[in-house]
Amino acid sequence: MKKKMYIIIAVLVALVVVSAILRFVVGGPEDDWICENGGWVKHGNPSAVKPTTGCTTTNENTNKKNSNNDGIVMPTEELTQVALTNKFGWLGASEDGTDMDFIRQSGGGWMRPHPGPFVWDMIQSSESASYDYTNMDQLVALAESYGLNLLITIWPYAEWDQAKRIHVTNCAVSADDEFLPTNDEKGRPSYLPLHRCNPNDWTAYERLVVAVVERYDGDGNDDMPGLRYPIKYWEAMNEPDLEGGTTLDFYKQGPVEYAELLKRTYQAVKQADSTASVVIAAAAGSDDRFLDFYHSVFSVMPAAKEYFDIANIHCISNDKNVLDFNVGDYKTFLTEQGINKPIWVTEAEQMGQESAEKNIEQTQTSVSNAIANGAQKIFFTRYDFSDTRTDMSKPQEPTENSIEESIEAYTEITSGT
Repeated sequence: MKKKMYIIIAVLVALVVVSAILRFVVGGPEDDWICENGGWVKHGNPSAVKPTTGCTTTNENTNKKNSNNDGIVMPTEELTQVALTNKFGWLGASEDGTDMDFIRQSGGGWMRPHPGPFVWDMIQSSESASYDYTNMDQLVALAESYGLNLLITIWPYAEWDQAKRIHVTNCAVSADDEFLPTNDEKGRPSYLPLHRCNPNDWTAYERLVVAVVERYDGDGNDDMPGLRYPIKYWEAMNEPDLEGGTTLDFYKQGPVEYAELLKRTYQAVKQADSTASVVIAAAAGSDDRFLDFYHSVFSVMPAAKEYFDIANIHCISNDKNVLDFNVGDYKTFLTEQGINKPIWVTEAEQMGQESAEKNIEQTQTSVSNAIANGAQKIFFTRYDFSDTRTDMSKPQEPTENSIEESIEAYTEITSGT
């Protein structure tokens, strides 16, 4: 009889143990918050309040990034800073981390936000308003989490300042300009205002540049809270030589005015950080219609040759059908002007071919030739080698496979130089 009782007790104990295992090990903790699909789910009747952090969704494409509650793509752990000597970067239109993740996976170390939040109009809403660093701080902190270096474009436009100009209507771009917030089809977090001439109040503009550069120079004086990697490269606007069009027009003035803008921007940057480098706004291409603009800049103000540290060229339309991102012709132009400075290609594109394979081949050739001709850094504009758009104001719809294949191709390109 006792033996039977022992057997029954043993069976009951075993059932309790198995039930506990199924409940707490297999079934999960009782009365707790469970992380499921990137969100906290109530399980039972937990005594603790709902957690606000620590539950994110792993992206199946890369297995390296998470999305927080604001939709910002974050690395699972903060990455160490890429060396400044890294030669490759990308133009970044989005500021949610997706571009940054792609750049790191593809072997790049730099990002050039475009247009980016360093726009006077986005920083100071009126003449009496204090500076709002929110958008800039968020971008810088996110780039730091990916260990990326930044090339920042300074945009000298604020609507309240432009409104004080005489004949301000001459400074207005087309109502169809793609960088106006009302026309954005790419979901850009930043914009450019309607009027795009030199500042009316130079003192206010220079004060702004000094304050912004000071905040991110890493000297411990009025720095962004928590800043880890200083910003040392600043670009004085973008493509002033690009003649106005209905959808793309960055600057409504000419060489004389740009020479003055370059001078004042350079001096303000150096006032805040003498170790920083100023990048001249890039020529939009290497044919005469673009380079003649800069010939005039250096003619009307010969000293302008000293108001930048790094020369800058773009290759988007590849107007001369060269396979070096226009570096060879641009270097010849600089030599003719008596200028011997480092050359960066801050928008590099060799696309438009009939296949991704051909785009990859021509990009690889152009990278090799550009570096051989003296380019120190190259910033690509496209993320998908199968991208065949001709209207870049429209959003791209890449596939998962095309992005993975492009990362693989870019990694081969960046690792082979």
